[in-house]
Amino acid sequence: MSDVIKLLFKVSGPEVNIDSLIVDRRGLRVGRTRDNMLTLEHREISRQHVRILWHDDKYFVEDLNSSNGTWLNDERLPAREERELRPGDVIRMGPFLMTLIRFVLPVAEDPSPDMPLALSDGDKVAAPVLIDPFPPGIPHDKSNWMKYLPAIFDEDEFTGRYLLIFESMLAPIIWHIDHFDFYLDPDLAPTEWLQWIASWFDLLLVPQLPLERQRMVINQLGWLFLRRGTKAGLERLLELYFGVTPQITENRNEAGHFHVRLVLSDSPVALGQEVVDRLIQSQKPAFASYSLEVV
Repeated sequence: MSDVIKLLFKVSGPEVNIDSLIVDRRGLRVGRTRDNMLTLEHREISRQHVRILWHDDKYFVEDLNSSNGTWLNDERLPAREERELRPGDVIRMGPFLMTLIRFVLPVAEDPSPDMPLALSDGDKVAAPVLIDPFPPGIPHDKSNWMKYLPAIFDEDEFTGRYLLIFESMLAPIIWHIDHFDFYLDPDLAPTEWLQWIASWFDLLLVPQLPLERQRMVINQLGWLFLRRGTKAGLERLLELYFGVTPQITENRNEAGHFHVRLVLSDSPVALGQEVVDRLIQSQKPAFASYSLEVV
């Protein structure tokens, strides 16, 4: 079945929630009720209005004895009489138009350069592929903001649709605000945010550090901040950076002096002694001095 040429239609009309669809050899039935493959809820559309069918390697359109008729281009179709479809044909039902854009070959290709479509996956999709032009999360009929207005406005269809204009424009900003906590989550925050978050705690986070280790450091920002200037805090920070535990010893003969020994040869991180120096300088007490041994 997947080797049969399909049809690409452009759909237009009032309150249509799709922009285009693809019809394969299973055909398509259009009508006002929900049991049709394509439902067009309008008083000029019959319960079962028109269908597209395939046989003898061709596609045909047939009016299903509808009340208000079906037109193929400028000719009204006789009821229950099949007419072959060709590219460019326009099927008209009341205020709705279905324009046959082209035949779609049974290969993985974009059927239209200016109309992004996802073709049906072989024969697994029984219904035509419908393309929803509405942004995700935006209602189709009336704005979510109507619930903030007095109940009397709920009966005004124009107000609901008018507010949809502004809701669709502001939706990306609202989504950012509603999900701002994700930007502060160490495991979900964008990469460029990690160094900014670290700066809130005056913690050095070099961009050369692997991303997974940057997130490990951000995960322990609170713990590190409370132990800033202590031996435990510096040990943990160097361990998070380099994956090896440093040895920090205090010189009893010289107050305020300590020695750091770090085995960088065992570290999986390709950062040198300069970064170690910067980390120690940023974390040690101002009055303290130190010596560094890197092996």
